[in-house]
Amino acid sequence: MECPSCHQENEADSLFCTNCGTPLSGQTPTEGAEPQASGPLEEQVQTLHEEVRSIREQHGQTLAHLQDRVASLERMQGAPTSQPSSAPVSAASAAPPRPVTTQAQPPAEPPYDDLFAKIKEWNWEQILGGNWLARVGVLALIIGAAFFLKLAFDNDWIGPTGRVTLGIIGGMALLGAGEYWQRKYPVFAQALSGGGIAILYLSIFAAHATFGLIGVYVATGILLLISVTSAAIAVRYESLALAIISIFGAFLAPFLLSAFSPESVASLARTDSGIDMLVYIIVVDIGVLALSTFRNWRWVTILAWVGSLASYGGWYGQFGSDAGVLTAQLSLTLIFLSFVGATTLYHIIWRRAPKGSDQALMMANALSYFSISFGIMSDDFGLWMGAFSLAIALFYGGLAYLALRRSAGNAPLSFFALGIALVFLAVAVPVQLGDSAWTTIAWAAQSAVLMWVAFQVRMPRVRIFGYAAFGLVVIRLILFDTRVDLSAYNVILNERMLAFVLSIAAMYVTAYLFWRYRKALTEWEESIASVFPVFLAAASFFTLWVLGAELISGFDKQLAGLTNDEWSRGVGNDLRNAKNLSITALLALYAAVLLAVGIIGKWRIVRFAAIALLLVPIAKVFAYDIFILGGVYRIVSLMGLGAMLMIGGYVYQRYGKVIMGVSREK
Repeated sequence: MECPSCHQENEADSLFCTNCGTPLSGQTPTEGAEPQASGPLEEQVQTLHEEVRSIREQHGQTLAHLQDRVASLERMQGAPTSQPSSAPVSAASAAPPRPVTTQAQPPAEPPYDDLFAKIKEWNWEQILGGNWLARVGVLALIIGAAFFLKLAFDNDWIGPTGRVTLGIIGGMALLGAGEYWQRKYPVFAQALSGGGIAILYLSIFAAHATFGLIGVYVATGILLLISVTSAAIAVRYESLALAIISIFGAFLAPFLLSAFSPESVASLARTDSGIDMLVYIIVVDIGVLALSTFRNWRWVTILAWVGSLASYGGWYGQFGSDAGVLTAQLSLTLIFLSFVGATTLYHIIWRRAPKGSDQALMMANALSYFSISFGIMSDDFGLWMGAFSLAIALFYGGLAYLALRRSAGNAPLSFFALGIALVFLAVAVPVQLGDSAWTTIAWAAQSAVLMWVAFQVRMPRVRIFGYAAFGLVVIRLILFDTRVDLSAYNVILNERMLAFVLSIAAMYVTAYLFWRYRKALTEWEESIASVFPVFLAAASFFTLWVLGAELISGFDKQLAGLTNDEWSRGVGNDLRNAKNLSITALLALYAAVLLAVGIIGKWRIVRFAAIALLLVPIAKVFAYDIFILGGVYRIVSLMGLGAMLMIGGYVYQRYGKVIMGVSREK
């Protein structure tokens, strides 16, 4: 039977079209069927037909794609593809499944989780026409209302009370319209509600900050009520879009009213509205904090955080110098604490692990707070900035403890907060001590302590921060602490030697910890030779490095102090030859000591390292010293190296079996 609406063929006994749901007239009901009802029942049936048609129009492409995807998967497995059928297939007549074959199958279609496939299947007409047209329209309405208030203010068309009243009436009207249309047109209604909230923010802010109609306490109370109402409506409607529109409008309001223009600054300053602007920002942030406690809508929190810092920056640019350090820092601290809560309370209360975006926002909030605070306080409190960084570290350490005490399920959040604490603990050292050897020493001590704590509390991930701290120590030792001022340099008794000696000691202590607790290492730590030899090798490398640096600096200081007469008499050349010879001797002697330690301690890896190190002075003697050194220095270089190698060869010839075979290797 052909459908009169879509002209699709249907079964002869169908009462409705299987494609569009249109009733098929002139059909005889099947045996046992109820006669077609009339009256109110017909209206209900017609309503159902319209709903079915709407569903088919909106989701038909998605259903078709899913059917194609299922068919593709069946082809990949060698099973017969399923085809839609209007009549049910009985179990008795169903054909048995075809066995899986190994013959080549046609290429599979792109997976549904492919980004382009998803974009292709989106109903762009509904997204753009039904959703974003309303949202963009509300945004235009908010901006238009703000410019209307500004124009009315400039031309004195309407009195201040009338302007604010119009704004409040308009905002309440949009809220009422949003509530009325929520059930029928939820997206459109949520856009209206968001616009109403934003206009209310705009009106109350203008009533106090621009027109001075209400006091600071009344304005703060009303703004707080609007913030809480906005959060409650967003949670009730489960609307991320509503929350975003409300927050965007709230932080856009001061800029639309030109709250930071020179003309407004003079007006605002007379009524202490500079402080009122800070109160406005903090109140809006309280609403964000309330909302984020119940819904982890990251884009709302990110938008609010960016808006808060932008508004604070606008305020500080106009009022910061007059407000004073205490006011600026206290208000910034309140903003910081608001977003500490906005990024952690939801996870602590509901025991949810933070995702990467949550962790990024936590770190960004902490770093921006420290950076802006440093700019505000460094001139007056520069000597205390290290203590300030330490205070932030203690704050995040306490947060990590409270999160873990609340529930063991908060361990990921606790661990990340502890990581932020360790970052600021490391930052506190150079901030307070400056570019000195004590910075390196403090980081090295911190690294060793972190490794010890990680083993004691059985939290392997804490060692990650220990490795990071040791990485900073390595960078400082090579790039910063190696350099010295030759004019004030004393061999051995200098700041460089102090930094290297204590850092090397920390490496040896850490190597001992890894050897002692080697059974508690993780799999990836085991994969790099149990880490223990790595720290031993690092300690040995930096020992050789600092000895070589001291030797070179000692000769360089002597060369820098030579007079022209001494240069003409060849003293400079003699010192250069002695310097090159000393470097060769240091490498060879250090390799010999390592070889002796490896033999006595029965450590095969140490012996291999010693032999590898011996190759360096050998190559230097035959590729460099033999051509550069002159006179007795060349002879000493060659004969000294030859004697050492002969002694080593003799030891291996006589005791080789004991060294490599009989003795127990480690």
